[in-house]
Amino acid sequence: MLEFKLEKKELPFAMAEEIKNLRTAITFSGDNIKVVAFTSSVPSEGKSTISLETVRSFAELGKKTLFIDCDLRKSEIIRKITDGVVKKGLTHYLTGQCKLEDIVYKNRSDKGETEYYVIPAGPMSSSPSELLASDKFRDMIAKLRNEYDMIIIDTPPLNSVIDASIISACADGSIIVIQAAGVNYQIVQKVRDKIKLSDSRILGVVLNKVDRSSKNYGYYKYGKKYGYGYSYGYGENQ
Repeated sequence: MLEFKLEKKELPFAMAEEIKNLRTAITFSGDNIKVVAFTSSVPSEGKSTISLETVRSFAELGKKTLFIDCDLRKSEIIRKITDGVVKKGLTHYLTGQCKLEDIVYKNRSDKGETEYYVIPAGPMSSSPSELLASDKFRDMIAKLRNEYDMIIIDTPPLNSVIDASIISACADGSIIVIQAAGVNYQIVQKVRDKIKLSDSRILGVVLNKVDRSSKNYGYYKYGKKYGYGYSYGYGENQ
């Protein structure tokens, strides 16, 4: 089994608790929810950080959990590798250059951290949408369903490119990450509509980077969906 080590920062207590709440919300969304796609409207809303922390949270429950980096245009996860080298990634597999087992890495655990698995994006592709819309990608997700208890997919921002909508069609549900006071409400509505067109169930919305000093801190109403408030993060690039 291939291995590498992803950066792990200690979460502030409030954010750690909200990640657990998010995990619980996903769990109670239904027994058939096994593959969840995370997206956002624009870059830097915290999508990659939250999706990765959700993977870690499920792994802490003893679930065999897989994180798939499907941002084939600008991967944030590759920057979090602190030890080890990615030789093959998702783009290698989807273009027929390797086998599926060649792109699945185990995150090397230390200091009591629970193990989980990662499929990195690989090098940027000139035709990411076509690769993600391929039968090979859909067949890959179908096969991985039988091997893992929970699969979390990190997708590109949906207002910029259509990739997340394509990926959501292969998932059991989607979650939209929104930066508090950082994106226009009409843009979020457009993202919601694009996901609905893929026939993917919207599980909810995560409201990230909330100003806790605000009296409105808490839940964000979005149609009939509610998201979880976060006031902490790793910084501007989360």
